[in-house]
Amino acid sequence: MLQEKFLLEVGEIISGLRKNQEDSDFESVKENIRTYADINLVNGSLPQRPLKDFRLISDTSGDLKPSDAEKEDEARHMEALQQQVEKKAMPNPAIFKKIIALGEEQDAFFPFSLARNITNCWYVTSALSGYSSSAQTLKKRYISSLNQLQNSHISCDPENIVVSFDNPDLIKNLIREGVLDNYQVEQQLFQPFEREMIAIRIKDALDFIKAVNIDLHDLIVQFIGTIVCIKRQGSSGTVSSMIGLIWLNPTPYWTVVDYAENIVHEFIHNTIFLADLSQSIFATPHWYTPKESLVISAMKQYPRGVNIVFHSLYVAIGIIIFLQEAHQDSRGLELTSGLSATIKGLYEKREGLLAEFGQQLLREVLLNQIEKPVNELS
Repeated sequence: MLQEKFLLEVGEIISGLRKNQEDSDFESVKENIRTYADINLVNGSLPQRPLKDFRLISDTSGDLKPSDAEKEDEARHMEALQQQVEKKAMPNPAIFKKIIALGEEQDAFFPFSLARNITNCWYVTSALSGYSSSAQTLKKRYISSLNQLQNSHISCDPENIVVSFDNPDLIKNLIREGVLDNYQVEQQLFQPFEREMIAIRIKDALDFIKAVNIDLHDLIVQFIGTIVCIKRQGSSGTVSSMIGLIWLNPTPYWTVVDYAENIVHEFIHNTIFLADLSQSIFATPHWYTPKESLVISAMKQYPRGVNIVFHSLYVAIGIIIFLQEAHQDSRGLELTSGLSATIKGLYEKREGLLAEFGQQLLREVLLNQIEKPVNELS
């Protein structure tokens, strides 16, 4: 359940947006939505337009395709795993302290900012639906608008997160988006005897997040319609074509902290998708990964495309902030090991790969002294 204080604050933000709204704001958001749809929503409801002019050539196979980029990424990952023992970076206590200081500054870290996320959400929802939502109707209308835009079937409870295991329409969406394998669906679903315990542990994890940071808990509930639990490669995930949904693949050995970390992790991805939908963070598709676009990922510590690495930077920062608040400093410190290389690489390759708004978000991280001065990194 959402706290009354949270809804009052959402209402105040919306009231201010209504007073200051201009037609040009909505036109800008609509164009950003179209651009996002061109890149990410191949199966969405909007007709596809030609992508903007950039080099669509991969390093190994001519025309750049998402499937080629994924194969190249897997190859880079395997190479990195083979070299990991010799090259793994060490945790950085100095960056850890700076991230904690960043988390203490109100609205400095945008994925945890109520005002910035509600602003993005309200503008996107109003642009898509044509209605000015209230605090009480915003989540339902947001998820409904996303479902229409994405041709998706994400369930929504205005004051809770729906936990799903076998919703047939959602399963079809996940197959369509490549998250599930059409020929192995039965093997990728949890059995009935597993589901009750997973659902209980998700509830426990949300209660844990609420105990650590009630405002973060309410933000997560506000922006996530459904958590779907499936068996696939990886522990959890999101896809840019299904905003409002996260998937989890828990093992029997996950603790409540593991569940909580994965939920916070995927929530941060959702806030970046929403910001990109509203204001355009990236100048190229997420699968644009020729050599000149590669940067060391903060989370996985091997070269990946700038868009994915931008996500990894914000995910790492957010999880560190959350884990420190949860008195899990050792795990948070682990996540600092790849940050120096990530920040340096993103800063060097920001021009042409990050849109103006994306560069602004990157500057916010740098100006808040997570790693400063930048010229000392080169």
